Formats: sequence, C-alpha cells, structure tokens
Amino acid sequence: MFVKNIIGYLMIAVIKLLGRVSLPTAQKIGHRVGIYLWGRRTRAREVARVNLGLVYPNKSAEERDLLVQETLIQNGMIGAEMGPMWGYETAKGLALVRTVYGEELVEAGIKDKRGLLILAPHLGNWEILNNYISSKCPVTIMYRPAKSPVFNEWMVERRETVGCKLVPTTRDGVAALFSVLEQGGTVGFLPDQEPRLKSGVFAPFMGVETLTPKLPHEMIQKTGAQVIYAFAKRLPNAEGFDLYFTAAEDGIYSDDARTCATSMNQSIEELIKIAPAQYQWTYKRFKRRPEGQKNPYSEAKVP
Repeated sequence: MFVKNIIGYLMIAVIKLLGRVSLPTAQKIGHRVGIYLWGRRTRAREVARVNLGLVYPNKSAEERDLLVQETLIQNGMIGAEMGPMWGYETAKGLALVRTVYGEELVEAGIKDKRGLLILAPHLGNWEILNNYISSKCPVTIMYRPAKSPVFNEWMVERRETVGCKLVPTTRDGVAALFSVLEQGGTVGFLPDQEPRLKSGVFAPFMGVETLTPKLPHEMIQKTGAQVIYAFAKRLPNAEGFDLYFTAAEDGIYSDDARTCATSMNQSIEELIKIAPAQYQWTYKRFKRRPEGQKNPYSEAKVP
C-alpha cells in the first residue's frame, strides 16, 4: 500500500504540473511519450499490435504499423491532456470545444423523462466530454477505482469538481445508476471495458467475438432509458476538440442481451471510423475468449 500511495502522489504531481501548461505543450509532451512507447517493445505497443491485427486483418503489416505508431502518439496525448482537463478552470476547458455534432440529441435526451444513457467508448478525450455534459445537466458516471487509494481519491475529487457524480464498479454503484435513470436523470457509461464473464455476453466487435458488458442492456430494459453515443475527437495542431453525439440504432432496445450488445458494438465501430487512431487500442479488449479460443495476448507473448 505504501508503494501504491507513493506512485499515486507522483502521478498527482505530474498531472498538476501539466495543468500549468498550454494544450499545445501538453500534446507535444504526449507526442514524445507516444514515440518513446513506439520505439521499444512496450506492453502498450504489443497490445496495440495484437488488437489491430485482429480487427484489421486485411490491412498490410506496414499499414498496421503506421496505425500502431499513431495510436501510441494519440494515447500519449490523452495521458498528457489530463493536466489541462483537470487543472484548467471549467470555462477554460470548455473553450477548447470547437464544434458539437448532434447537440440536439443531448438536449432532447435531457428533457426526456425516461432518462438518458450516454455510452462513451474509450475514444478521443473523454475528460472534456465529461466536462461538456456536466455543463448541460447533472450526470452520474461509473468508474473503475485506481489501484492507488491516494490517486483514486484525488481523481474522483477532480472529476466531481466539474459537476460529475462518480460511482464505483460495485453493487452500490450499479444500484445508483439504475436509480438515476428511474428518476429521469442522465448516466454516462463506458461500454467497451471487458467485464467479468458472468457480467457479459459475447457479441461481434470489429469482426471479433468480444465479451461485452450486459449492464447497458439491463439498465435500458429496467428503466426504459433512451440511449445516445458520444466521443470527443482531438483536432490536429492543438486546435481543440470536436464533440460527436449520435443516436442509437433500434437493436440497442432489444430484450435479447446479445442483440443489444451487437447493436452497441456496431455503433462504437462507426464512431471509431471517424478517428481510428484515437481509440484505446492499448487496452487488452479481447483477453477473455469464447470457449476453445486462446488468449491472443498470451499467444503473442505480450509483456
């Protein structure tokens, strides 16, 4: 625990320092981190290689390598951008938003008494997305607690400063999400984290059978909430961010969990097409496999 707390304090110090620099400077730092990860046999690089090999089998090795490199650069940027996103005053952070596509979907969903479920995958910069949604209405978001208690406490405090209400991935946290939707409120959920086997269903994602959370299906079925998707695209040359909100397809409302998960994954695919390198391909999304299939990261001897 002592070591985890020391690491937590160091992480807080780094993010606070980054919160004192401009967005262009933070992104330059993130770019250098990405190049460093690319130049060595890092876990991030090898996980991205496995993932991109699975989802883009028709691309050449050279094309995938270029995408791996750009992915690591974009992932470095999201890490460095935590400083500005958590360190800037709310108004200064929101000033980085350039264009909002589908804003009418958000406004209609907030007014809908059935509740609004916003599904935001690990694409682009989700921190500025949180800030924007919180400026429109109260939003409750589920998060996975950090390993360091010190960093976790600080992270929750920073995110809740902008108006988000965070609940952990526990039974009480899940109950809180249901309660908010039943009262007609707004919930944010990351739909592309790998759940436990009992909490998920296998459904196609980018051509790969992928263990997908059942919780969105359960929330929709029990509360009747309406669904939209969202992500914040990083613009080139530190110009800021464009926000995208898109409507859900009918399949998301199916009473069948696999049909719902398939529709959800297909909608995430459509968002990824807008900014492929900005997706978090460094995450072991395909670790748990259907019976009889091997863990692709073990097969590739990923560190």
